[in-house]
Amino acid sequence: MPAIEKGTIKVVWITKDTKKIYSRMFEDVNKANRFGESKKNYLVFKLLWHKKFQFFAWELLPHGNYKLYQSALKFYQKYKDEESVVKKIFGL
Repeated sequence: MPAIEKGTIKVVWITKDTKKIYSRMFEDVNKANRFGESKKNYLVFKLLWHKKFQFFAWELLPHGNYKLYQSALKFYQKYKDEESVVKKIFGL
C-alpha cells in the first residue's frame, strides 16, 4: 500500500501501543507544533532531502519530547556495545 504524505514538517507521536508510531505532515512548523501539543508524546522533524520518495533524511527540531529522545539515543550510542548495561537500565 503506497502512501505519500505532503509536507516538509513531520509530527510523530506515540500512544500506549509501543509497536506503532503515528505521523502527520505539515508545511508550517508552528502549525505542526500546535498539533503535536494535542498529542502530548511527540517529536517534530524537518525533511532535509529524499531520493525518489524512497529514502529520506530528517532533522529533529526542538519541539515536543526532543530532549528526552536525544538523551535516550545518546545513552544508547554510548552503551550499545555493553548490552548488559542497556538491558539493566531498560529492564530487559
